[in-house]
Amino acid sequence: MRRRLPIVGITLVLLAGAAGAQDVSFGDRLYHEKADCQFCHGVNGDGRGDPRSPGKASDLHRTKLDREQLVEVIKCGRPGSEMPHFDKYAYEEKDCYGLSAADLGAQAPPAPHSTSLTKREIEALADYILTTYKSK
Repeated sequence: MRRRLPIVGITLVLLAGAAGAQDVSFGDRLYHEKADCQFCHGVNGDGRGDPRSPGKASDLHRTKLDREQLVEVIKCGRPGSEMPHFDKYAYEEKDCYGLSAADLGAQAPPAPHSTSLTKREIEALADYILTTYKSK
């Protein structure tokens, strides 16, 4: 005998699927438009960005970073590299890597060429990268 899901269960499953699709869509817009990650990391996250980008970016399919680490890199950038910080307040205090802009000097990550992101956007972007590119 097959067990039937109650209408409430079916509705919750459908809503969860719709929410997941919205999250992916939001992350996609952040990656390809607002944060413009594609400029350096490539349209498909393979590290083959625009020839005018400042340097060779990571292939996101090969990242070893977990969610927490990826959020930190998006928020704080990478000192001594071209990876920008997307939190506009990242180095005003010592919120990133325990360092301030004064501590880093010329090694401070650049501001993004696009725009800064909110905490929610940074987390959504990390989730999108992990879902769409990592190990794929």
